[in-house]
Amino acid sequence: MSGWFVGDGEFRIAPVDAGPGSADPQTFIRLHLQCLETAYARIIDEDFGRRIRAEAGHVAAEDRENLAAPATRAVIAWANPGFGQSNEFGCCSIGADPDLWFRPVGLALSTDGPQPWEAKVGAAPLPGVDGKPPRTLVTLYVLPEAQGRGLGGHLLDAVLGAEEPAYLWIINGNDGAERFYARRGFRSLGEAYPGGGAWEPATTGRMARGLTRPDDRARSGRD
Repeated sequence: MSGWFVGDGEFRIAPVDAGPGSADPQTFIRLHLQCLETAYARIIDEDFGRRIRAEAGHVAAEDRENLAAPATRAVIAWANPGFGQSNEFGCCSIGADPDLWFRPVGLALSTDGPQPWEAKVGAAPLPGVDGKPPRTLVTLYVLPEAQGRGLGGHLLDAVLGAEEPAYLWIINGNDGAERFYARRGFRSLGEAYPGGGAWEPATTGRMARGLTRPDDRARSGRD
């Protein structure tokens, strides 16, 4: 398994291999759906899991499209169930094959924006920097069992540079996520676009770092 260790070896982060024959895209899709169900049942409502499972085909299609895009950076975080455990020989007691030590517990994906659905909700695109498309953080999730140990920050760093201009969409009311991104330089744009399908009745808006909306630039020029 390629990649690098974080958290003193508790997790390994590996780039997603989207090539023919790779199992990574399907692992990414399954984990993404699991993370969505887990994260939003308490933020939106308890029925969200059923609704998003009904839209699993749509989620999978979007994931495959994003994973196949040339500009995409995507990773999966794998946890070692035997982390901190050893046998009498001083090695991990799970088994002899290192690939069997790991299971997926987090993921992240960034690519060039905007996403096709953004225009449908009426969101004006954010201009990029130096003539480049704006970078968008499409997905970043960590399963509850792996939260609170710094993995989210490592995942973000894996798909975005430390000061790289970028934006993301966040469900309004997801206060923990908003604080997480604010600590990393993102600011809320104060938007409230209606979530469609499984996401109703939630609203969503963008957070941005190093990017400015056209109307913000116009106001700044008048000041």
